[in-house]
Amino acid sequence: MPVPQIDPDTGDRFWILARHADVTQGLRHPDIGHEVRRHLPEVLPLRKPPPLTEIERIGSKQLIDLDPPDHTRLRKLVNTAFTPRMVTRLEPRIIGIADRLLSRAKQRGVIDGVADLGEPVPVAVIANLVGVPEGDRERFRAWSAAIMSGSPAKRDAATLQFAAFIDELAARRRIHPEEDLLSELVALEIDGEGLGRDELVAMIQLLLIAGQETTVYLIVNGIRALLTHPEQWRELRENPSLAAVAVEEILRFDGPVEIVPPRFTLKELGLGGGRIPAFERVGLSVLGANRDPDMFSEPDVFDIHRTDVNNHVAFGHGIHFCLGAPLARLEGRIMFERLAEQLPGLSLAADLTDLGWIQPQSGQLPLRV
Repeated sequence: MPVPQIDPDTGDRFWILARHADVTQGLRHPDIGHEVRRHLPEVLPLRKPPPLTEIERIGSKQLIDLDPPDHTRLRKLVNTAFTPRMVTRLEPRIIGIADRLLSRAKQRGVIDGVADLGEPVPVAVIANLVGVPEGDRERFRAWSAAIMSGSPAKRDAATLQFAAFIDELAARRRIHPEEDLLSELVALEIDGEGLGRDELVAMIQLLLIAGQETTVYLIVNGIRALLTHPEQWRELRENPSLAAVAVEEILRFDGPVEIVPPRFTLKELGLGGGRIPAFERVGLSVLGANRDPDMFSEPDVFDIHRTDVNNHVAFGHGIHFCLGAPLARLEGRIMFERLAEQLPGLSLAADLTDLGWIQPQSGQLPLRV
């Protein structure tokens, strides 16, 4: 049954769905969407609303917050640029980054799994994929941290700075295209319609945040899961080719997303054995779905040999399935292969009860090399 909750900040009611069958149904349901105002004219002001600010315009173009037809158009455009070729060409780069990080780690007794292993890989990879020059990559990471900080002032200031940076970089790529995603995006034109300026900024911002933050969680949570399950860590060390399946179990067991971005019922719906009124918020729990005993045998057990792991929904399901899933899987596989081969003695350097919930923005994972 869907469970109603009350948002402590707004007092609004929202409904939690956590069973695998209910979550996957909700993720693909045509009457559950993001753009509730498009379907509820009476909540709009009678007079013409004031023009949106630049920040509001960019925010209104975020792919993960759009429904068809806008979502369909933008997804189609980006799919033509976010190709397997773009991902595959990054593999040597990812290997080089991982090897340099692990080489430095060997020279030290204790390292931080977040700052020294989790963060540098996705930050460098997304910057390389987009085409951010080496000298601008520290700012690139700082903008991501500010946008995800929870501070509206920091978020808005970073968004404006980031937009100005993308404007300048896109102008250069239109004149002198390179082998990067930004060059592909500014050149896109399908059926006579390409990405508008705000859409381009929003798309790169999404890649910046989703491509970095979630992959940091994947790497850090994966290290923690492996080191707290010594038998699994031993098996990976003995056979690093298990890294790809280990990534899938990490995603299922402790993936980077707990609940997908807020969605709304666009009419009254029967879901999860109950009814949810129209125009109310729905929380689809990926974490709950990935621990559903009706779908996974012994769901609370971490097992890199699990045969039912491919049923996980860590990357979502339906039209909002994560664009960057192949890249995240590649980064995770390479990182865990290299860890198993090059740092076989890796262990936790702090008591597990002292670590709490690890957040890439501020958390730490002390490790002994």
